[in-house]
Amino acid sequence: MLGSGSSGNCTLVEGDRGRVLIDCGLSARAAGRRLMSVGCDPKTIDAVIVTHEHADHVCGAGSFSRRFGVPIYTSARTAAAAGLTADEVSELVPISAGQGFEVGGMRHHPFTVPHDALDNVGLIVECAGTRLGYVTDLGHLTPLVIERLKECDVLVAEANHDTEMLRSGPYPWSVKQRILSRHGHLSNDEMAHLVATVATNRTRKVFLAHLSTTNNRPDLALSACRRGLSAAGRQGVSVEAATQHEVSGVIEA
Repeated sequence: MLGSGSSGNCTLVEGDRGRVLIDCGLSARAAGRRLMSVGCDPKTIDAVIVTHEHADHVCGAGSFSRRFGVPIYTSARTAAAAGLTADEVSELVPISAGQGFEVGGMRHHPFTVPHDALDNVGLIVECAGTRLGYVTDLGHLTPLVIERLKECDVLVAEANHDTEMLRSGPYPWSVKQRILSRHGHLSNDEMAHLVATVATNRTRKVFLAHLSTTNNRPDLALSACRRGLSAAGRQGVSVEAATQHEVSGVIEA
């Protein structure tokens, strides 16, 4: 994870025959610099897959596409809302929830996720028998989300806020309501319930994503996740809280 939080989200996924970015909410310069820091030439990226139109997931996608000649894969509604047009990016490839596609030697399965965006999706990425689940912006758990995220080797799950920190924090009440709503963001406790529900003996790694710097702390998110895993009897799962300004550790299958 090259960066995760309200100031920019971007994740590198590398298979045996290619590489993709999920979201590019960092500037093209920052994304390129962080890719180089992990030994990845930005020009070797096969696609940027954009999950939804919010700026912290898409603001750098267009310039990254133009600078490095990388196509953008996203839904037509998300592209329109984000102002991504075919004549302003290297290539614009439409995708739809429920319809799998291949790029970078990997199979990608987008699915609908509840969030206050026009066409927000989560992703399952499969390659060489390894399965990654990715959901970073969702207001509540749905049967579809739970179904799709089961049997993942690696899980990227949102842990946006500690509920008490959010309620007593400095945000205006209207913003707090939006975050707490069924189309807002998952709390630590909701994330823990998600992880406890979908983790199996196959699960090896959980990345906690989109932590608020105002309304959460990594130690609180990590403790909640570990409590969830323990309650579900899942031992030996590595847990890491991704941050906004540093590249995460690397998980290798």
